[in-house]
Amino acid sequence: MKLPALRSRRSPPDPDAQRGPTPPWQRLFRIPRGRELRELLRRDPGTKLVALLLAIFLWYSITKTERDAERIIELPVSLRNIPDGFAVSQPPTKPVSVTLRGPRTILDNVDERKTRLQVGLKRITEPGDLRVDLNGAMLNPELPRSLKAVRFDPPSLTLRADKRTMRRLPVKPNLAGSPALGYTVTESTVAPDVVEVTGPARIVDDLKQVTTEPIELRGASESVDRNVLLDRPDPALTFVPDVVRVSVTLQENLVSRDFPRVRILAPAGVSEITPATVDLTIRGPQRLVHNLKLPPDAVTVDVADLPPGVHAGVGLQVTLPEGLKVVEQSPDRVRVKVAGEEQRQ
Repeated sequence: MKLPALRSRRSPPDPDAQRGPTPPWQRLFRIPRGRELRELLRRDPGTKLVALLLAIFLWYSITKTERDAERIIELPVSLRNIPDGFAVSQPPTKPVSVTLRGPRTILDNVDERKTRLQVGLKRITEPGDLRVDLNGAMLNPELPRSLKAVRFDPPSLTLRADKRTMRRLPVKPNLAGSPALGYTVTESTVAPDVVEVTGPARIVDDLKQVTTEPIELRGASESVDRNVLLDRPDPALTFVPDVVRVSVTLQENLVSRDFPRVRILAPAGVSEITPATVDLTIRGPQRLVHNLKLPPDAVTVDVADLPPGVHAGVGLQVTLPEGLKVVEQSPDRVRVKVAGEEQRQ
């Protein structure tokens, strides 16, 4: 009886064991195999479905918000390509509100200080009103492709084209305010006193003169001499030159003021002055005379060289601040009684 031969049964070699341990970076970025992926999907399917729906909702919300973001910017309007011989007598002076739509990150990068609306006017062929509808193609520089101009306020501009003309007109200084108390404007000059004015014929033909911007004289006590811009009644006008030299001369007002019955101060040794008061008329700059108050010793007599006794026809001495003088005095002379040494003691 033969017994079957016994053979050892060896398990198949493990390929992972032969390769050795897996490096950490491979374990981190390892792609799951098919069987492992199916096991992951079968585990907690409800939680995974909720997470997937939440991710889709967040992605849609962010994308929709970025795409539909809006921003309003204020842009100035510039006119270009105006045909020779024409001028626009009613150019736009206020900025236009433009509503932009697009991704928020790109909207925030639009610099409204460097962007403007450029309106071309090549089609002007004769004087009259012209309506221009605003659109995104007029923006300079151009908007990125992901942005769109959806609204303009106002949506259009009404311009008036006119023939361009030039005239030489005199210049008048515009003096504003009053000088300081006691000062008056005696003369004002402009250099040059005539300038060239160019612009729409309808406006230029109605002008009689050109004025400067206001020159403030409020509280001034010294003459003014400076460069001043010309006042532009319409933005379509241009001046050559547009700056003039204005000189304004100020002079102090001289006024007279009456001081009646001013008491005469009797110096030592004088026992009697007849009359005891004098009427004065004082003249000088208004700033000094206006609030002038005479001190008690303003009017006196000099009796230093007079002997004791009664003296008639003694002159008066009036002491005033510098710049003032007496123009009238009544009486001119007075009668004084000088006491002797015995009476003084």
